[in-house]
Amino acid sequence: MKHRKLRWLAATVFLILLQTACGIIPGTKPEAPTITVEGVRPLNLSLTRQKLAFRLRVQNPNGFDLPLQSLDFSAHFAGEKIAEGSSKDEVIIPANGEAFVEVDVIAGINTMLEQFRNMLDSDEMKLDYGVVGTVKLANWPKRIPFKAEGQHEVGPR
Repeated sequence: MKHRKLRWLAATVFLILLQTACGIIPGTKPEAPTITVEGVRPLNLSLTRQKLAFRLRVQNPNGFDLPLQSLDFSAHFAGEKIAEGSSKDEVIIPANGEAFVEVDVIAGINTMLEQFRNMLDSDEMKLDYGVVGTVKLANWPKRIPFKAEGQHEVGPR
């Protein structure tokens, strides 16, 4: 009789834990969030490098919250990597919603100056930029890659 009650209790606890785990872990692989660069502002400038703050908009296309644990990325300008950054701020991206993440990065100014010089020497005044990276979710075992690219028209010369 005592073993029967103990088994029943163990089975009940197991089912409660299983139900809780199923509610936390999505049943399918989450779709990658859409990341866009909302802004970049200088934090600290010097002759050889600069510290920049990237403000990223993270949009969740899933029907469930995404508990963002970390975000790692590299920023590219005209095909050249200019900066790398990482955010360890935990942010909940609501289901079918969005949130903002600010990431401080160190950028080499030499690469940026060379790209500006090339742009000024060409006939096209367009800035090609991109951000590629991965996000780590608290409820998914693997990192999820993302990529955002764009082009900004500077105007006629």
